[in-house]
Amino acid sequence: MMDKYSDEMGAILIVDRSPGNLGALFDFLSDFGFQVLIATDGESALKLVEDAAPDLILLDALMPGIDGYETCRRLKANPATEDIPVIFMTVLSETVDKVRGFNLGAVDYITKPVHQEEVLARVTAHLTVRNLQKRLLEKNEELAALNRNLEKLVEEKTKQLINQEKAALIGRLTQGMVHNLRNPIQTILGFSELIEQRAAELDEPSLLKYSGYILGAAAQINQMVNNLMVKVKRDRAVKLKPVDLNELVKYELELLGANMDFKYGVEKEFLFDGSLPTLPLISSHISQVFYNLVSNALDAMWERTERKLTVVTRQDEAFVCIDIHDTGCGIPPDQLQIIFDLFYTTKPAKGEAQQEGQPTGTGLGLPTCLELLKPFGGEIAVTSEVKRGSVFTVVLPKRYSPDPYPHSNAAQARYQFGVL
Repeated sequence: MMDKYSDEMGAILIVDRSPGNLGALFDFLSDFGFQVLIATDGESALKLVEDAAPDLILLDALMPGIDGYETCRRLKANPATEDIPVIFMTVLSETVDKVRGFNLGAVDYITKPVHQEEVLARVTAHLTVRNLQKRLLEKNEELAALNRNLEKLVEEKTKQLINQEKAALIGRLTQGMVHNLRNPIQTILGFSELIEQRAAELDEPSLLKYSGYILGAAAQINQMVNNLMVKVKRDRAVKLKPVDLNELVKYELELLGANMDFKYGVEKEFLFDGSLPTLPLISSHISQVFYNLVSNALDAMWERTERKLTVVTRQDEAFVCIDIHDTGCGIPPDQLQIIFDLFYTTKPAKGEAQQEGQPTGTGLGLPTCLELLKPFGGEIAVTSEVKRGSVFTVVLPKRYSPDPYPHSNAAQARYQFGVL
């Protein structure tokens, strides 16, 4: 590995067959603070470059042995030295000689006898360009590293959201099954008790024994149902924390920046109400809702020529809202009433897409969003126009207490905003 001079002005290698030229340029450039190296022929220059890695080379075109043109060709053929700028110094003034040097990768030409002020001006200009290129390369590397980190964060977050979605679905299915099991279990218990009473009246020991088995098993099932109901209630009792919706949305948008289609393929407009109050929420729930809705918006625009996503945060006296506008295909009026139904989707299932890149769906995204908003009295309102796009609005009340009539909050939100 080559050592790099750390001098702030940069290191310059002067290669010239004339000791007089070498001495004059060495003294002049050293006085201006440059680290100066010298070589009198191409072979020694190539070896010195390998050891010292200068920032710029002033190269005599006409030298004995390996001339400047061959020296330049070898420098540009070596990946370790190809980026070092080379300025030719020569008595040749024909255009063909200059073009030859430029074709070999030189950045400039100085005609001998050289003027020191001209040398200083050209050296300074090309070192400035080289430093800017280095900084740009460093920034690109930093950006690439940031993108890699974002991609990793998005991958981890996606896994987390998928697991949350699965857990939410399992919870809903479990709750539904538990609720539906209550009535048949009570029926079994009730009739088993009647059978047990009748068996005792008829003095039928075997029937009494079997009815006892049925009662015991039904009681065990009933206890399991009660335990599950307690667990569902316990899972819902998550502590709420104040959430700044603007900051949450901005963070999610930064994560989405790792998606190249979102970053470069979609026009974006973000309008934030800076006076939004914080709300007692579970931030991961709102993050998943926002992520699902933006993903759906991108899917809706996948074949559209005009692709624009607009995100707006706003409020009125009672509600805080997040609007997600897209210029997608839109939703027909007859489907607006069923898009939140469990497992309903207009997208093909994974593996059934007819076109490359076509989005797929499970029909779990929107129902999961509604479930995640329930603990805060939240709702999603929708307006849409076929071939023009859709607006999904997350509506969160500023003051909320659990409602004994679960649909009243949704109805209030829909009435308030004049939407579905």
